[in-house]
Amino acid sequence: MRKLDDIFPHFNFPTLVLVLTVIAIALQLSGAWVTMLIAGALGALLARRHRTAFFAGFISVAIAWAILFIYLSLTTQALAIAEFFIGLLGLSGMGWLVIVISILLGALLGGFGGLLGRSVVELVDELIRIKTSSEAAPVQEEQSDSEPEE
Repeated sequence: MRKLDDIFPHFNFPTLVLVLTVIAIALQLSGAWVTMLIAGALGALLARRHRTAFFAGFISVAIAWAILFIYLSLTTQALAIAEFFIGLLGLSGMGWLVIVISILLGALLGGFGGLLGRSVVELVDELIRIKTSSEAAPVQEEQSDSEPEE
């Protein structure tokens, strides 16, 4: 049985960020924030190290959410709504802070999704390695207590 790392291609970091950004933008359209975990986890299939998977997921989802908030700020009243929410805390004129915090939270979702996904990939690969090594090991038959014939 082949390992997952052998099945999926390895991407360099800029390509990985670009692919994950496109995936994150597509998953954003579902409207569920939890899909950012999935975007990061998909990136873990294309990375080979935990650090790379985390940072690729983090940066990609941050870019995707920044694009979303820029679009919403230009086409709707996103900044006015952010101003309203921050005004509830008594901080007027800092609506951009709500957007920055939202982007940071989304980026953390993507990063931890990548970290979790990479850990699962390595766990599955280790289980596959253990299974194939146990199947490949020859099974030795036990010798009986009787004396060998001459």
